[in-house]
Amino acid sequence: MRHQGTDSKRATAFARARHAARNGVASDPPAGKPHPAVCMRCHATHRQGRWRWDPPPPALVPVLCPACRCIRDGLAAHVIELSGALPPSWNEVRGIVGNVARAETQQHPMERVMQIEVQGDKVLVPTTGTHMARRIVAALVRRWRHGVRLVFADAETRVEWLEPREVRR
Repeated sequence: MRHQGTDSKRATAFARARHAARNGVASDPPAGKPHPAVCMRCHATHRQGRWRWDPPPPALVPVLCPACRCIRDGLAAHVIELSGALPPSWNEVRGIVGNVARAETQQHPMERVMQIEVQGDKVLVPTTGTHMARRIVAALVRRWRHGVRLVFADAETRVEWLEPREVRR
């Protein structure tokens, strides 16, 4: 048995979203049950409780998805700090990060790498999700095996390249 209060709240939420869409105002998805929406920036669609890369059907409510909000606000879910004796082929590290990021984002639209920052002798790789960070760290460890040291924290993982004399055999 349905309660009329629930239906009227849902109708009100949809009416507000339609009004915002007509007036070109982006809104965050209303609280409560998920509704069909499309991200204004990345064009990911939110349907049936999940964000997907499906082509958006017409007349979806324009919103800013959680990943685009994290990027806009500069709020990373996890940061990977690369430091130490970085390998001579920095391009290989960037390639690994890029390949993992593309593969993960293709499967999970809310997992993204944010703007990579170089700060002196370290490189910061912020991500919008922890799964992306885990996959990047795993790929780096697979490539350099005993040549890196990992230090884990709640919202940060530090990957430190060891000097050749420190590497265990």
